Amino acid sequence: MKKTILLIFFAFSLKLVAQISVQEQPNWCWASCIQSALWQANVKQSQAQIVSRLTGYPQDRPASPAEINYLLKSYNFKSWTVPYPANYQELYRTLRDGWKLIAFVNPTNNPHVGHFILLQRISKNGLIVVSDPATGMTYEQSIKQLYYAWKWGNSVVVGTPF
Repeated sequence: MKKTILLIFFAFSLKLVAQISVQEQPNWCWASCIQSALWQANVKQSQAQIVSRLTGYPQDRPASPAEINYLLKSYNFKSWTVPYPANYQELYRTLRDGWKLIAFVNPTNNPHVGHFILLQRISKNGLIVVSDPATGMTYEQSIKQLYYAWKWGNSVVVGTPF
């Protein structure tokens, strides 16, 4: 009985680890999203290592989509920036084909503040699987919520390493 419970707990823990970690600094939502994409391809890097790769040291600062794209390419990942939110067909096709999106959102409509979330895949019910580094939670949402509640702006499309 103990072995079964331990095995179930271990399997559940692996699933959670594979999703996203809470951002370790106030401005590191982007680093957490990159870390999740890297981990899911078996590339282990801490958020501090990811940030240091960009800035030279683990500076608590935001990053632009271009910087995120640069970092992903530095790990030999396929990636590119998209300066607008995808429509449902584009998003569905991209996620169905195994790509992820690091989406820039602005739920507060503050022109000086934003947030990155990771769009992981399409769920069995046709919803978007969203990972939020602010909470470390992964959940399903409709595309309308991405557009209107999250106020999705632009994205970095992320693939697996070359």
